[in-house]
Amino acid sequence: MVKKSYKPQAIITGAGSGIGRATAKRFYEAGYSVCCIDINQEELKKTLHKIDNKGIAINLDISKAKEVKKGSKKIERLFNNSSVLINSAGISPEPQPVHLYKNKQWKRVIDINLSGTFYLMKYLIPLLLKNAPASIVNLSSVLGVVANPTTSGYSASKHGVVGLTKAAALDYASQGLRVNCIGPGVVETNMTKNVLSDKETKVLLQGQTPLGRFSQPEEIAELIYFLCSKEAQFITGTFIPIDGGYTAI
Repeated sequence: MVKKSYKPQAIITGAGSGIGRATAKRFYEAGYSVCCIDINQEELKKTLHKIDNKGIAINLDISKAKEVKKGSKKIERLFNNSSVLINSAGISPEPQPVHLYKNKQWKRVIDINLSGTFYLMKYLIPLLLKNAPASIVNLSSVLGVVANPTTSGYSASKHGVVGLTKAAALDYASQGLRVNCIGPGVVETNMTKNVLSDKETKVLLQGQTPLGRFSQPEEIAELIYFLCSKEAQFITGTFIPIDGGYTAI
């Protein structure tokens, strides 16, 4: 009996824009079927167009556990050969010092950046284990290991993603599931457009980056793809900065 061959499948959150979109395109070009998840349905359509409308799109609010649980069941039905999960979805709130941080703002950034990553892992890890060897890559940030003034909510959420990644890596190392985390510096995406539109801020951030420039989403996607490849099969539980030297200062 000839064993059926299956096209590899990858699940990518935040796929409607920026790093998530670039990552979806990278995996598609490598021969994967891609499940694109985002809260913005219109942007998801644009991503699907970039991968020849051959993936599937799931409109999902990852901050809501019940919604993620329901969506995960749908993913398992439609994408039951999945061996890759990329948690790229996230937000960057308005900078504020701790005492001025609004409770709603704090809850929102933690719910999306940290809890959303946890929910996706919680409900999709059983599927990934069935298809092991498998890989998860979580997106943290350089602010997941350092901090800047007025970034308490974002930095706390991204520090949490690093800890979650390391603990999960230990949970599943013996079961063929690798879990890693990356820490981008400033990436030129829609999320950073407003910040970089201020010339003084842009010059300041460039000055804090030894390579003297910001990264492109495609550069981040390359690292993500590598971490899910056979060439990275001995890498798990890591935090890898991709920041132009920012955290080396």
